[in-house]
Parts: sequence; C-alpha cells; structure tokens
Amino acid sequence: MSKNAAQKRNSRRRRRRRGSSVFVTLLCIVLIMAAVLAAMTIFFKVRTVTVTGESRYSQDEIVAASGIEPGQNMFMLNKFAAISRIFAECPYLDEIVMRRRLPDEMEIIITECVPVAAIQTAQGYYIIDTDCKLLELTDANGAAQYCLVTGVELTDPEVGKNANFTQSEKQKPLQTILNTAQINDILDEIKEIDLEKIFEIELSYADRFTVQLGTVEDLEKKVRFLGVCISELGPEERGIIDVSDPQTARFRPYKQ
Repeated sequence: MSKNAAQKRNSRRRRRRRGSSVFVTLLCIVLIMAAVLAAMTIFFKVRTVTVTGESRYSQDEIVAASGIEPGQNMFMLNKFAAISRIFAECPYLDEIVMRRRLPDEMEIIITECVPVAAIQTAQGYYIIDTDCKLLELTDANGAAQYCLVTGVELTDPEVGKNANFTQSEKQKPLQTILNTAQINDILDEIKEIDLEKIFEIELSYADRFTVQLGTVEDLEKKVRFLGVCISELGPEERGIIDVSDPQTARFRPYKQ
C-alpha cells in the first residue's frame, strides 16, 4: 500500500471518530436537558403562595387575582400574565414583583399606590396618585379628604389606567405639582389645584391662602419661598401669595 493511500485511510478513520464523538456529546447534552426538564416538571410545583407588603387587599384577594393554584409547575406558569391579572383586579397596587422560592413557594411582593387627589367627572370623583393613575371612582364624601383638581377633563376614564386628559398638556404640570408637594410634605395643605390656565396655575392652600404659581417652572424654589412667606405671616392672616416669580414671594391680604 502506498504512503498516500495509508494517509487517506487514517484521515477517514479520524473523521469517523470525531463524528462519533460529536454525536455522543450532543446525545449526552440532549439527555441531560431532558432529565433537567423532567425534574423541573415533576418536582418544582407550587405548594404555597405568599404575599409580602402592606395593602388594602387581603392576601387571599391577591392570590385569587393572580390565578396561581397549588400544583402548578413553578417554571411553567406565566408570571407576567399573573401580574397583569393582579393589576386588573387590584388597581391600588403600584408595583408587583413575583419570585420563585425553591422548592415550592411563589412569593408576590407588592407596593401600594398613594392616593393624593381627586378629579370630578359626570360619573363621580376619580381618585388619583402622583402619576395620575385612576385608583377608584367615588362620591363627594370619598373625595373630601384629597385635594381637588379643577380645570381638567378626563377622556374615557378607566380605573386602574393612567388618566387621559382632554388637554394633554395639563398632565405633566399636574404630575409635577403632586410629586413636588409630596416630596416637600405639603400635600395635606393643598385643598385645590386650579389648572384652568396652565400659565396661571393657582392653589388653595391651608384654607387661608390662594397661591399663584404661574407655571411649574422652578417649582421647588417656589415652594421654598411659599414656606418662608407663610412662616413670616401671623396665624390669622389670609390672602394671596404670589410666587409666580421664582426669585421672590409677594403677599396681598384678601380685600374685606
């Protein structure tokens, strides 16, 4: 046999051995994956569902809304679908995180929205949070504890969804006011937010003052000036505080 023929035969043998080795490796990988999948299907099943976080909803209500039931496979259930179902049934929830706690527990971690204001409509009063999410529809008594937002109209309002305003340019100023007031801990003092004119926004404040904001530009600075101005006034004084100029604050008593 010639040297070239021997080399060709040896080369073919090496290729067959390599092919066999690759096949065996792939087969082992497939078998391992199948075994892992079988183990996940057989062993990792939901036994308990727990809820972590404070909420107006009971644990049973949240678990029922999730649709998760004992015996479901932990890795096969659709967490995103379960979270969507909870949001649909529990509109006061702001954030939901779902975690697998092996070997058999699903944990639902919740954060609740904070209601801060009310918007009147023909159907009643919609309670909203600082992101303008519609939390519930209530009556005048239910809305009385929150500041009233006037000068806005809602389009097709739906509890659990973010508000759509007929004049969309009013949404961002409202969110800015609500968030800034919450951060500065003055939301309880604001009785009304008048957004009829977004360049001449006014607040009814502490049942004593009308606060002229102008726009929401430099709102943090305007809030600081408001606090300084009120601190320098007597407890019985009532009037108009103009902070539309972010460099100063002016007070005018109400006309008798």
